Formats: sequence, structure tokens, C-alpha cells
Amino acid sequence: MRDAGARVLLVDDVPGERANFVQAFGPNLTVVPSVAQLNELLHDGVRWDVAFVDFYLGSNSSTGLTAQLRLHHESPDTNIVTYSQFTENGRTLYAAAAKHWFDAEALMDKTMNDPETLVRYVTDLMTGADPTPPGWRRRLLWSHLVDDLLAEASWVQIWRAILDSAGEMARVAELLGYEVAQLRPFKDKATAAVNSFNERFHDIPNPVNTRNKKRILSSFASENRHFLMAPDLSVVMSPGTRRLNHAEPPSPSPGHRSAAASSGRFGRQP
Repeated sequence: MRDAGARVLLVDDVPGERANFVQAFGPNLTVVPSVAQLNELLHDGVRWDVAFVDFYLGSNSSTGLTAQLRLHHESPDTNIVTYSQFTENGRTLYAAAAKHWFDAEALMDKTMNDPETLVRYVTDLMTGADPTPPGWRRRLLWSHLVDDLLAEASWVQIWRAILDSAGEMARVAELLGYEVAQLRPFKDKATAAVNSFNERFHDIPNPVNTRNKKRILSSFASENRHFLMAPDLSVVMSPGTRRLNHAEPPSPSPGHRSAAASSGRFGRQP
């Protein structure tokens, strides 16, 4: 089964991932293993109807976050598919960020990339349908919660210090040159954000007792290390970066308030 017309891009550095795409799309497929090569093609005016973008690109400077940012800005008519193996470390945050920051149109797990499914995804997107599995569509209604987890630019460094200190806030303060008391607002807000995110994306009930904030924060940081340590995360989040800034998230279900809503703010100012 082969799609006859759509121009398809695959951003992935693993050669073995390409075979099913070649079978599905033939000469209409473009494969780029790096953001540098993507930038070259965009500079030359090459555009695509659908782009499948993996997270890890084997680079010390960029991930699929930068690739999605570039496509979102330079090729806004391209339908972006967030493409990864979502049981891997940090990939759920990648899915949420892709949807909320770059308006990714769909999500595909790498384990489902047989040629027939690839063609169905492209066909659906070209006709305005969303081929994302229903469970993920439900989760991604809450993609705005990624902003609660990274409510300030400085939080990237705090999360990384938590990884380096096993969640010991005194050690985090030492690493960052803070007083411990300065980290209290982060500790409270980030814990609420983690609980909300885990509830919506991992079906983990929001705990009544959140006194063990060290465990909650250190566990979340460890489970999402690859995203939180992404070399381009701070750049993608920076005030000068041209990314979507949603003033308001989708309306939550009755009785639920996100961490940002509880603190009276959503997202970051550009």
C-alpha cells in the first residue's frame, strides 16, 4: 500500500526506521537525520505536507523540539506528527510540548509504524482527520500542563539540579547558589504540577497527601530525565524563541484546576 501524492518528511537519525516509510511513500519521502540538514532544506524552500519528527536525534545540541520549532515557524502548512516510542524516558513530556508549543497535529508510537498505518495517518491528516489513538487524544487535551512544569525559565536548571542531587533541596540550593527558602515556591508549585500531569497523562490518582515532595519531584525528574536534560530545552523555552504562547488552556473538566490555574497564571510571557 503506497500513498500516491503527499510529500512526507521523516526526521530521525536511525537508518533502520526508514524502511517502512520508503515502502509507504516511495519517492515522495524525504529523510533528514539532523536539524542542520532540515534547516538546509527549509532554507532552499523545500516543504512537506506531513512531517514525522522523532525526539532523539543523536545530537549534542538539538532534539525533535528544535525540529518541530523550525517546521512550525518556517513551514506552518506542514502537519507535524510527534513520532517516538512513548514508553521511553521523557517521551510523554515531548508529546505534550509538541502539541502545546508547536501545534503538532497527531501522535504516532514507533511500534505502530507499519506501512499501512503510515499511509492511513497521512491520508487522515490530508483530509482534516486526527489519526492519533483515542487514549492519546484524551491525554493531549491537557498538553498545556507542560507549562506548569516549566513555569519559569529558571525551572529547567532547578529540575536538572534535582537530578544531580537526588531531590535534596539543600544540595539543589547549593548547586544553584540559592538560599533554600528561595526554592520553596518552586517546590510547592512543581509538586502540584507533577501531580496534575501524572493524573492526566499516566492515570495516577492525584494524592491527597503531598508532604513527601522530595520523592515526588525526584521521581518525576528521573522518569523524564531525557526531556529535562535535552540540550535545546532552554533555547526552545527562551523569551526570544518564536513558539506558540497559549494564554488559556482548554477548559478542564469540572472540579479540576491545574497548578497554573491555582497560582493565577498560565504559561510564560514572550
